[in-house]
Amino acid sequence: MKLMNKILSKSNSYNYYKYNFERLKKENKELKEDKKYYENKIKELNEELFKKYNHDISEMNKNINSIQSNLLNINHSEELINNELKYAFVFNDTIKNSKWLKEKDFSLVNSAANYSFMYSLYRILNDAQPKNILELGLGQTTKLTSQYAKYFDDAKLTVLESDEDWIENFSKNLEISDNIRIVNLDVETFEYNNTINLRFKDIDKIVESEKYDLIIIDAPRGFMEKDGKNELLDYSRANIWQLIPSNLSDDFIIIIDDYERKGEQNTMDHAKELLKENNKEIFSYTAKGLKTQHAIFTEKFRFISWI
Repeated sequence: MKLMNKILSKSNSYNYYKYNFERLKKENKELKEDKKYYENKIKELNEELFKKYNHDISEMNKNINSIQSNLLNINHSEELINNELKYAFVFNDTIKNSKWLKEKDFSLVNSAANYSFMYSLYRILNDAQPKNILELGLGQTTKLTSQYAKYFDDAKLTVLESDEDWIENFSKNLEISDNIRIVNLDVETFEYNNTINLRFKDIDKIVESEKYDLIIIDAPRGFMEKDGKNELLDYSRANIWQLIPSNLSDDFIIIIDDYERKGEQNTMDHAKELLKENNKEIFSYTAKGLKTQHAIFTEKFRFISWI
């Protein structure tokens, strides 16, 4: 040991500071470890708070989006109901003094025709006065078309329906004259654009070479059962494609129900393409009540746009 260290080792002050230095050194080490521990704890707490905050914010956003979506649905439903009520009032006023529509016992509920459809169809029949009508689907609209055909005996009406029992029961509500026929046709599946859809089978054997100036499309159904659920079709009620252009008069109106559904929209979009390929200039009209209808027609019937 060096002389200086020996002298210092004999000094109480030296021993005191040496002892305290070692103690402080140890405490400093412990404090550093504590600091690290608490820093990690703070980091963990911050991460937990951040996750919780994000989760809470995410849940709040979901709730806000759900509320906004519900409000939009409510507003949309309210708009449709208001439109339907307007059509109901206008329809009832319009048919009040009709010379050909005598029986007005319509049941416009559930999946049946709604007021916007009945109003549009009445105006088409009354104002356009078609001579040869093809109706796909037997129902409330047939109460209109059959009375029209019975009154205007120079007109013809053909109604296609797949349900034989429905034909038997519903026909009791109709007055069938010689210029009206109701035909029971089976439904078949067909493939288009890698999708399976439904249409009336052998429609060509019924329409043959007939030329129609009004075609009403409300059948067959626009869905198929799959895994116990009803799945909407991608191309609903596509028989109209088979009728273009061979079974159309030079001037015509085609009206389809349930146009709020994508399948019916796709069907009419392709029908318009086919008409364009056959150099037919067409115009359109859309009515929105609880359900939506869409009509396409030639220049002669352009006034339909304003009904």
